[in-house]
Amino acid sequence: MRNHLPPALNLRGFTLIELLVTVAILALLLGILLPALSAARGRARATKCLTQARQITLSIGTFTADNRGKLPANRTRTSVTEYVTWRSQFITTGYIASAEAFTCPDHPDRAPLSELGGVDGDAVCIGDVPASYALNGHVVWRLNAPQTNTDRTEAAIARPAHTAVLVETRAQFPDMRVISELLTSYDSKGGVYGFWHGGQGTYGFIDGHADQIRFMETGNPDCRWHNGRDLTPDPFETQDAREFGQHDHPDWKFLVSPVYLR
Repeated sequence: MRNHLPPALNLRGFTLIELLVTVAILALLLGILLPALSAARGRARATKCLTQARQITLSIGTFTADNRGKLPANRTRTSVTEYVTWRSQFITTGYIASAEAFTCPDHPDRAPLSELGGVDGDAVCIGDVPASYALNGHVVWRLNAPQTNTDRTEAAIARPAHTAVLVETRAQFPDMRVISELLTSYDSKGGVYGFWHGGQGTYGFIDGHADQIRFMETGNPDCRWHNGRDLTPDPFETQDAREFGQHDHPDWKFLVSPVYLR
């Protein structure tokens, strides 16, 4: 009986040219896919930040409803010489379930800052959490503000869908403002208001919605900070009478970090 062996296989390896072409194609595909994947991850982080900001903004609304329309204080005294921030209070009282909700996944620094150990007037902060979000300091209660001041209630906000209550920031302060002197001093780090979501920052509004917009859009063409008037005492100068109505801030482009103008 004869053994029928299979014919010899015609085997050969890749040539150098074929190998180089394959590597080049793979490199091209990676070059196309990696930026798309990176952009997709960036959009996912921005979406998570927006979701967190909406959650915090809604919790501010819940706090306001629970306190007869009173907006939260940026800082609250716990003794003659000590205070806690609104962020700490929201964690300890259950308005926010976890301190992680205050950290934007796209925060530009290694970790967000907190005001813990900081000094405001003659009081030391004994309670705060690292946070990427602060209150709009123009519409909230100040430390030791009169509790009967009706200007600090939600009813005083004439345009709740237009007026910001939550601001994304890399600063440690529990509230942020846009007085000219503060704009230049806050921006010494190269931009402390949110710009890390494709040039945009995350803002929550009095009516409960949140959005991502460029910092310059919060002042132009119609200011989203003052609600027609600044509700907190200006430490530098009396509020400009023009800000008692709808107004813009065309001078910001001369005051802010270039990062906002790109």
